[in-house]
Parts: sequence; structure tokens; C-alpha cells
Amino acid sequence: QQSANVAPNVPTTVPPANAKESFVVSTSGKDSEEVVIRTLVGEYAESGSNHGRKVFKKVADGRAEAVDVFMYYWDSRDGPSFEGWWFGNKLGGTQVWSHNASASLTPPLSGGRF
Repeated sequence: QQSANVAPNVPTTVPPANAKESFVVSTSGKDSEEVVIRTLVGEYAESGSNHGRKVFKKVADGRAEAVDVFMYYWDSRDGPSFEGWWFGNKLGGTQVWSHNASASLTPPLSGGRF
């Protein structure tokens, strides 16, 4: 298992009031070229909301094998084991790569495992 780090993407200038939030997902692991890790690492931009939290979609990075990746929150409506922040190919889908049980309003800055 690899550990993921999520960091707010801090602009170098003052963003406009209506600017959307974004995060950068990185890893400090040695297996950065594994397919799952390459799939998840990158910049994520705000793209809507789900279960009272913002949803973030991975910004296309030009890789041929790129797939849609979302970072989203799922509440406990389907049971406590489903609550938390997820990486998946669609909201609430069955193809998921990582989960963090945090119920925070924003993605947790560390602790994701894939």
C-alpha cells in the first residue's frame, strides 16, 4: 500500500472571489509508476458537490491511459463503512481506488491508501 498526500493548490496571486478550489494529490512512495498511483496522482479541480461536500475531478494530464477520476465524499446512508472520502471513476460507482474514513468538510490532507 502507498500513502497519498492531498494538498490545497495555493495560487501565487489573489484568486477572484468566485474561484474554484483545487487540490494536488502526490505520493512519497517508491512505486510512483504503478498504474493505480499514476491514475490518482495529479491536480484535482472543484466540479460540483455530493452529500454536502465539494467534488473534485482530476485535471487531464495528457497521458494516453487517462481515465476520469473523482475525489468525493460519501455519507453514512449506506452504512458506516461507506462514509468518507473516495477516489473513483464516478460518484458512488463500484470502481474505486482509495478510501479515507474522514468526515471532514474538505479532503483529508493525508492518510489515503491505495
